[in-house]
Amino acid sequence: MKKILIMLVVAIIAMAGTASAYDANIWNEEGTAAVGNPIILQPGQTLVFSYHGANFAADNQTMPYSYDVQAIPGTGAAESDMTVSISKANFEPGTEDPYTDVGVITISLDENAPATGQWRVTVAAGQDANTLDVGSAARNFEIPEFPTIALPIAAILGLAFFMQRRKEE
Repeated sequence: MKKILIMLVVAIIAMAGTASAYDANIWNEEGTAAVGNPIILQPGQTLVFSYHGANFAADNQTMPYSYDVQAIPGTGAAESDMTVSISKANFEPGTEDPYTDVGVITISLDENAPATGQWRVTVAAGQDANTLDVGSAARNFEIPEFPTIALPIAAILGLAFFMQRRKEE
């Protein structure tokens, strides 16, 4: 009995101060479906996303938004190439579970960003002393290399010319 009581006290102490995590994801601008990973973003392009959460620990929480941009080393990317803005200060699901903040995340890539750049953007809601839940969602952003786009186009044009030549014969 003494061992069980000691183990129970140790378990309670170990859990004190920890936050539970909810399921978070980045959704499309309309808030209807999760976006894929990676997201292809061209230089000078701006995309809008929604933040989705589910399985909250409690109702009526106010969870402050935060974000982090990391440039992937060796790709020529710089963190300053990508701009992230969140139109609301807090993620507030109220009593809805799941809940989606529609169109709150805007991500822009500088028009002078390198053609081989890759970034990792993490958007989170929670992580303060007054929050029961902590959640975050991340996506990789890439710019396709020139041959990735040019080779399929060249192959299609070549095939069209070949078929036309065969028709003429």
